[in-house]
Amino acid sequence: MEGNQIKPEKQVEPPRGLYLPLWTFDLGGVIDYTGEMVDIEDAGFHMGLGQGQPKVIHVNDSYPLLIHDIPIPASRKLSAPFVRLIRTFDLKAIQPYDARYLADWPAELYDIPMADASLDARSQTLASIKRDLPMKAGLVKLISASSANMTVDSFRLNLFPVWMTEIWLENRSHLVLISGQNGVVQSDIIMKSDKPGVIAWLGDLLKD
Repeated sequence: MEGNQIKPEKQVEPPRGLYLPLWTFDLGGVIDYTGEMVDIEDAGFHMGLGQGQPKVIHVNDSYPLLIHDIPIPASRKLSAPFVRLIRTFDLKAIQPYDARYLADWPAELYDIPMADASLDARSQTLASIKRDLPMKAGLVKLISASSANMTVDSFRLNLFPVWMTEIWLENRSHLVLISGQNGVVQSDIIMKSDKPGVIAWLGDLLKD
């Protein structure tokens, strides 16, 4: 705190452990798309010789999908620090549910139905595919893409382990979350502060 000239306005309470809900989805099927690409067999166009113009052909095709563990927060109350923690989490290491994990550990209830979360997973996947498809499919232009034939192959409700505390600055409480898997620290202080070393400060403050 001295190194960053930060002084909490209240005592920082020891972090408390809890589980936060997270949906994950496996997606399959195909993305149907239309686009335009250069006909590389067109004899009237010689690359690098300046002879003729490239012939552009219309394409209707499908792009196969096999995507695992698309993470979607399962609670509307979850914050930006939790969303950033998800990006650092090894989803393949999530353990199957066992009621014994909840002994003496609270868990946030999910309030986003699976059906709603699956729509978010489909939308995020379609947006990602549309961004990358021109390069993957050799298109010069993507005209349209449809997720009508995208399928949700499986889904799972997971419990994401974190420690949580609050830090009072500027007359309000700032949430601090620590990943229970890898120790990564996230907080809205990190987003708002431009002081160098604040991430290290949070880690040092809470690691004990």
